[in-house]
Amino acid sequence: MANRKAPIAAAILCLCLVRAQCDAAASAGPSPEQEQEIQMLKSKVASLEDEISRRKEETSQLERVVRERTAQMAALVGELELLQKVNVADDESVMKANTNVDVLEKQIGRLGSDLEDQVRKGESLEARATEAEKNWHEFSHKLEHAEYINVEQRKKIQDLGDRLQSAQFSQDKLSELEKEAKLNNEELAKVHGMWLPHWLAARVGRCQEVASAKWQVHGKPVLGPLMHKVAEKSTYAQRLVEPHLQKARNNWVPIAKRHLTSLRNTTTVYTSAVYRVCRDAIQPCIVKAQEFAGHYWQEYKTFSQPYISRIVTLSEPHLSRASVALEPYMKPVTSGWRSLVSLASEYHHGSSRKNKRRVDK
Repeated sequence: MANRKAPIAAAILCLCLVRAQCDAAASAGPSPEQEQEIQMLKSKVASLEDEISRRKEETSQLERVVRERTAQMAALVGELELLQKVNVADDESVMKANTNVDVLEKQIGRLGSDLEDQVRKGESLEARATEAEKNWHEFSHKLEHAEYINVEQRKKIQDLGDRLQSAQFSQDKLSELEKEAKLNNEELAKVHGMWLPHWLAARVGRCQEVASAKWQVHGKPVLGPLMHKVAEKSTYAQRLVEPHLQKARNNWVPIAKRHLTSLRNTTTVYTSAVYRVCRDAIQPCIVKAQEFAGHYWQEYKTFSQPYISRIVTLSEPHLSRASVALEPYMKPVTSGWRSLVSLASEYHHGSSRKNKRRVDK
């Protein structure tokens, strides 16, 4: 009886595992077709569990009847043995007992066949559970493939968004360059009309007009729909990726900050020690190199001074004319250079202060 119960228990355990996997897959948020397939699998598993519970109740009832019949048979056998011991020959009682024994044997045989049927049904249920598990594995593989395709689509959308941004930046830069070229042409036509040939200015203007016409006919109509599509795709991708980004900001960023803080605290002492050792080792070499190169530098200055003075004297008229010609264009360059120098100075001072604090520690 215990051997017959083992397949049923295995089938129940397998169905529980399949149902848990189905619940876990349903919580991952698949597509509508996948949700419908999961619901079908859940309904199949629920029907199999109901059928197994019903079969278990029938099996327990049959086992209880078998135990009762067995007890009756044992009582009848005891009565027969008692009658044989006391030599009481009651044919009617013996025949009735034999009849009862035959009936009980038939009932036991019927119950045995019922039990075999229940075992066969349990095996069929186990086979169905195995098939359901196989279907679940196939569905999980399909889900993984769909997730892989989704990741690839996100990468393509991100690449397309980057291309769109670069194209938009190129368009803005092109428009700025066109405006700047127009202004430059006007200024060159007004101020430097003496040294710039007229045919070259006309040629440049013609090229600009042709380029602008080509852009209006071929470039702009294609770029407008492309930018619209890419904006839609980027919005959709941002809506899909936003929960994952929020999860990363809430979970991974604090962990990374803690790890970086601990790593910085552990490496600060070693970096300061290495800096001191390197500084003490390199400083004498630098001093010797300066002393060694100072003599040759003085000789080079003495030798090259006449040539440099001659070059400066010869190039002074040309430089003055170039400065006059480039004066309108030097204002943005000068402002950009000043901002770059100020940013570099701030960064240099900040890094110097940090290094000084580390060395002092």
